[in-house]
Amino acid sequence: MNGVLEGRSAIVTGASQGLGLEIARRYVAAGAGVLICGRDRDALNEARSTLQSACSDGQTVCAEVADVSDAGATERLVRVALDTFGKVDALVNNAGVYGPKGALEEIDFEEWKRAIEINLYGCALMCRAVIPHFRA
Repeated sequence: MNGVLEGRSAIVTGASQGLGLEIARRYVAAGAGVLICGRDRDALNEARSTLQSACSDGQTVCAEVADVSDAGATERLVRVALDTFGKVDALVNNAGVYGPKGALEEIDFEEWKRAIEINLYGCALMCRAVIPHFRA
C-alpha cells in the first residue's frame, strides 16, 4: 500500500487513539500527509510522534487540539490543513463519545446533549468547513 496516497492529504478527527489513530496510521503508510485532531493534548502529541516516526521524507503529520462541536475549531482545522498541505483530499469524521447510558429519564440530559453535539454536529461542522475546498 505504500505510496498510493503520496501527495495527498487527509484530516482525521478523533485520532489521538483507537480507530482514528489506526486510520491515520494507514493514511501515513500509504504516503499521505495527515492532520489529526482530538481534545486531549497529551494523547494527541503522543499519537503525532508515533505517526511522524513512520513518515517518509517530505511527509507531514500535524496535530491540533480541537473540539469538533465548535464551528470555529472546525474552520481552524481546515485552515491549518490548507496552510500545511495546500489542499485537503480526504476527511475522516471519526470523533465521537459514548455519552450517558441508561434510561432517558434517569441520565444527565446535558451530557446527552453534549454527546449529540460532538457525534452529530461535529460531523456536520467538519463537512461544512471542508466541502467548499472539495468543490474548488
